[in-house]
Amino acid sequence: MPPIAGAPRFTERTSGSGRWRACTRFGGLALAGAVALGACTTNPATGARQVAPLMSPAQEAQAGAEAHPKILKAYGGAYGDEKLGGYVAGITARIVAATNQPNAPYRVTVLDSPVINAFALPGGYVYVTRGLISLANDEAELASVIGHEIGHVAARHSAQRHTAAVGTSILGAVLGAVVGSGAVNQAFGLGGQGFLANYSRDQEYEADMLGVRYLAGAGYDPYAAADFLGSLGANDALEARLRGVERDGAQTNWLASHPATPARVDAALAHARASGIGPGATARERETFLSAIDGMLYGDDPSQGIVRDRRFIHPDLGFAFEAPPGFVIVNSSSAVMVQGPERSIAKFDMGKKAPGDEIGAYLGGTWASGVRLGAIERFTVNGLKAASAPTVIGDYEARLVAIEFAPDRVSRFILGTLPQASRRYMPGLQQMAMSFRKISAAEAKAVKPLRLRVVTARAGDSAGSLAKRMIYSDHQAERFRVLNGLSSNDQVTAGRRYKIVTE
Repeated sequence: MPPIAGAPRFTERTSGSGRWRACTRFGGLALAGAVALGACTTNPATGARQVAPLMSPAQEAQAGAEAHPKILKAYGGAYGDEKLGGYVAGITARIVAATNQPNAPYRVTVLDSPVINAFALPGGYVYVTRGLISLANDEAELASVIGHEIGHVAARHSAQRHTAAVGTSILGAVLGAVVGSGAVNQAFGLGGQGFLANYSRDQEYEADMLGVRYLAGAGYDPYAAADFLGSLGANDALEARLRGVERDGAQTNWLASHPATPARVDAALAHARASGIGPGATARERETFLSAIDGMLYGDDPSQGIVRDRRFIHPDLGFAFEAPPGFVIVNSSSAVMVQGPERSIAKFDMGKKAPGDEIGAYLGGTWASGVRLGAIERFTVNGLKAASAPTVIGDYEARLVAIEFAPDRVSRFILGTLPQASRRYMPGLQQMAMSFRKISAAEAKAVKPLRLRVVTARAGDSAGSLAKRMIYSDHQAERFRVLNGLSSNDQVTAGRRYKIVTE
């Protein structure tokens, strides 16, 4: 979480729909605003008839090249393990060879982010985060994700999204379509524009179909796609329990707006059966995969700050704070989000100020300039000058807290609750801000990154005994099962290798 600056706001994902009717036998198209575009074409990946995209392949390649450095910045850059990067590139090449364009150039990047995400840009830029890699349990599962994203590129879904967003910037349409991330939209000023929708439901199912087809064609077990989607659903359910919120299975989405996971699992299974290949008849490459990821960084990179249970610690910048019970901390490259019950939320970041600015004047005149504030209060937080003021942000009753971390740097909290929940959760959020403190050099040095370790189960081991070797103080067995794709009834097998998380 590097220092950032900007007016106070919560990150909200925006969506829109470029709604258009399919090609008719007359070759006509009615676009949401009734723009007539006469041409139809055959999609080279699926064989389906569709509207000819307005975005040419050359424009797609240009858009991908322009977006690539922005993606790297938003996701913390490329993960610095060349061996792992080469391994993932090899999987990608194997999948590409099974597509309708086996000689098409693709460039894969493992992003240094704990977020579970993957996407591809037109022009052949494929991205998978180490967070997503850590959730996979074999090479075939990872290949299923890469195949899905290559399916989007091969089917020219980004170009279709641009066609459905005539009059908008090509780069903006591409970023909004492939990334679908509120954080990215906010970081690059793309939020709040209706055309920044994610792929449509039909496009997601089409990419799933292509991904399973590529899996089978590449010699992988096509059932791996459904297995990984199941792990995504289990991980989503666990995260909901950790946040203390109810999970709606029908609303479980991957990458913010993919179709609901249970429906995708069913569809992926149907595609796998249609391949004519029986479950387990082809390669999963589990052992090769586990050896490749053993020792991979897990969770936050200490240079971006780390989360330990309810504590956030930034050893490089030298500070820490603690979230209230029942709240979960989510770190990103741009800010720290703290999520709790009944949509209670907080955002932490750091901003710059002129060395001579008084902290209350900074809050009201620089950070929250143009925002209607209540009375500004001045106080100290663990010896640091601070100021706070109430305000309203959308549906939220909010409070801004600015803490002078250094003469030219400010630590900032935006605390928000719905009006009916304010009495229950705002005091805890304010206490979180009051827990902010500088840490000593010794404390900073003691912070170690988490690693994914692969261990072999011994006779007598169970999910519970292996889970106790993990760093977590709560939900240990649940975390272990989700990490390893195990259901509540699955037993640990002696001699089999499993993933755990340790320092």
